[in-house]
Amino acid sequence: MTASAAEPELSVVLVNHDGADCLPRALEALAAHTETDSVECIVVDSGSSDGSWLDVSAHWAEARPLRFEENIGFCAGCNRGAEESAGRLVAFVNYDGEVEAGWDAPLRELLADPTIALATGLVLDPDGRTIQAAGLDIAPSMAAYGRQDRLPRSAAPREPVEVPAASGTLMMVRRGDFLALGGFSESLFMYGEEADYSLRAAGRVVLAPGSAIRHEYGHAAGPRGSPLRRYLSSRNRLVNAARHLPAPTLAKSLLSSAAFDLATLVQSPSGPALRAALRGWRDGLAALPRERSARSGLERREAARRLVGFREALVQHRRIARA
Repeated sequence: MTASAAEPELSVVLVNHDGADCLPRALEALAAHTETDSVECIVVDSGSSDGSWLDVSAHWAEARPLRFEENIGFCAGCNRGAEESAGRLVAFVNYDGEVEAGWDAPLRELLADPTIALATGLVLDPDGRTIQAAGLDIAPSMAAYGRQDRLPRSAAPREPVEVPAASGTLMMVRRGDFLALGGFSESLFMYGEEADYSLRAAGRVVLAPGSAIRHEYGHAAGPRGSPLRRYLSSRNRLVNAARHLPAPTLAKSLLSSAAFDLATLVQSPSGPALRAALRGWRDGLAALPRERSARSGLERREAARRLVGFREALVQHRRIARA
């Protein structure tokens, strides 16, 4: 596809790290399945060592690389891509996923409504039969997790539905709004950035079930129990709780977060995982006083209303653990 103007309608941003085995398929799916011709693609390479950023235009003529020698993380990578882009709309698409036909049209249609700030699509297993996320829920611990995770695709909503948060695996925003809000919080590096941004955005977050991506879970993020994931998950839950929750809810969130980490470590005990979680708590607690100034009291009360209940979060945690 060829962009129809110097300033395209849509910019697609992928953050790549050593994606030689999956990035070509992601770009080829975008080339085949993007409906609008007014499009560009920016592949933000975050310190890859496999040369995967060198030939992106061979897989999609509209793709060009934006190279960084160091791994700058998902949040900064998305922000640098959005700053480099020229589209009125920006879509963030994971480099280890393959979009389905016409993925962009339902998201663009949603964002024609000025009350909608973020549009997101279904995130599916690679075979397209099982849901990984139909939008995100936010647990009392501030962990964000996929709505309807592990349910069959047939369980997905038939019509657009409002959700607490969008999945960064497939989401679209207005570029001007995203940049004005400061983009994703780069201090988070990765994990929890979608919940943070969704809670900061001035508008609704809506799932378009007609938009979908088939996602090879774990390639970009690493294994569920990796030390990096343990550390960032623990730290960023505390950071987001401090930013977004009023004091009484914050106290309950910290207890819930401790219980979440304890249950996870009991299921998969290891010394590195324990040390990573403890480092996350050390750094997250140290950041609490600074993060309390990020949001107003009214904004915190609104965020607290978007959390799911403890029981619902526990049921979902058990479902994910069994998968």
